[in-house]
Amino acid sequence: MTTDRPEERPLRLLPAPASDPPYDDELGAAASAVDGALALAFPTTASAVPLRLAPPAIEEEFDERITPRASLPDPAPLARRFAQAVVEIAAGDRPISQLSRYATLDVLDQLERSVRRRAAQPVGVMRTAVGAAAGSASAAAAARPRVTSVHLSEPADGVAEGCAVITAGQRRRALAFRLEGLDGRWQCTALRIG
Repeated sequence: MTTDRPEERPLRLLPAPASDPPYDDELGAAASAVDGALALAFPTTASAVPLRLAPPAIEEEFDERITPRASLPDPAPLARRFAQAVVEIAAGDRPISQLSRYATLDVLDQLERSVRRRAAQPVGVMRTAVGAAAGSASAAAAARPRVTSVHLSEPADGVAEGCAVITAGQRRRALAFRLEGLDGRWQCTALRIG
């Protein structure tokens, strides 16, 4: 039996390649076309592009677009869910981020400041002193805030103003808000908790 073996070569010791980049003085003319701290090398043969003034960005392109009422859904179901969500946020039962799609940044900021300010008080925002002081689950459940009624009016095209009656135990409070049609959906642009 004969086996064809390739010729065995003896092992050789080779030097490892340099792993450090070359110094600037070793690069020559190629290093002269470096732009800024990112060291992006651009070809030097291309002709320079002359600078020109660009028109300012039109602010209307980035602003929210007003949507007419005919393109919006009925605001009544959203108004009730929105009012209940605001009440639960104020009571600390829901995170404020859940309203980010349905309220402007100003309203979210105002609501967050209101929640922080009222959270520092010894009694919760919408809970009564009787319900919060009682330790039983039934007293806490009875004091949990809930929306009992919502009233809407549409004073202009694409605008719905609403008020809600909030009941927490034996205490009642009011919530007023303004919904506007922006970018194809209802968004709260103003909010008051009374």
